[in-house]
Amino acid sequence: MLIYKINQDNLTETTFESFTNDEIGKYWILFNVDELCKKNAYFNFSHQSVNECIHNDDTPKLDIYENYNFGILNIIGTNQNLFSADELDFYMTKRYLVFVSKKNLNIFKEIKDDIYAKGTLNLGLENILYTLFDKLTAKDYNILSNLESEISNVEEDVIEGKIKDYITDIVSLKNKLLFLKKHYEPLLDIVEDLIKNENNILGEKSISHFVILFNRIERLNRKVGNLRDYATQIRESYQAQLEITTNNTMKLFTIISAVFLPLTFIVGWYGMNFIYMPELHWKFGYIFVMVLSVSVLVFCLWLFRKKKLW
Repeated sequence: MLIYKINQDNLTETTFESFTNDEIGKYWILFNVDELCKKNAYFNFSHQSVNECIHNDDTPKLDIYENYNFGILNIIGTNQNLFSADELDFYMTKRYLVFVSKKNLNIFKEIKDDIYAKGTLNLGLENILYTLFDKLTAKDYNILSNLESEISNVEEDVIEGKIKDYITDIVSLKNKLLFLKKHYEPLLDIVEDLIKNENNILGEKSISHFVILFNRIERLNRKVGNLRDYATQIRESYQAQLEITTNNTMKLFTIISAVFLPLTFIVGWYGMNFIYMPELHWKFGYIFVMVLSVSVLVFCLWLFRKKKLW
């Protein structure tokens, strides 16, 4: 449990007793699930929201209550090139902001460092909540740029005709983009509901900041959609390349078959060995068949060349 009293431009760590005895000051509180359950007699948060914190497997959302907002967020990270997410729940009233998580997330330290680094004037609950959302998306442009570079590299390899099974790479990229899409869409809904401010928890000045944040997330979501289309085009190009390669191979085998078909016919014809075949005892028979075979071969190759089949 960590409790910070919010002063005008900084945070001061304090105790839960001091918090409960202060009915005027504003506080930022970090709880784990067990601490929330023990202290909920004071806060009187809804049992449904507390259960959602306990189970920790819900879709990101924002629930509007009369005196507070309850939100579920996913803090995304990367683990061995596979995206993963940790759930962070928050309660926000006009007097305190409570973060609830099952483990100590790095984003808490990032928020504090950001506040201390900027020396924010008129620091308030909205600033901390905005900083949280800002940290959720601040690194995403780099993530999307890296994914775009990966897709571009796959495209170059496909165009160059390099031999590799790119389907696995493309599917992996599309799965990452789908993960981000599922992250941004509910995040847009949450920020939109915050902007509506139905219970007047947020101050009027902070709403404009969340509008800017909403526009940023919307751009990121569009970028993800564009990259998914890009990856789909690469997959289609790769499949087309495979079809072209297969067609060229089949074409080569067809030409070889077509060339040797008349030669096979000649061999079969003169391989019958009937007694009364005129060429059987002709002294130029062997040379005749050899010249005939070479002539047929040259003619077939010339014909395929003329028809631009080879």
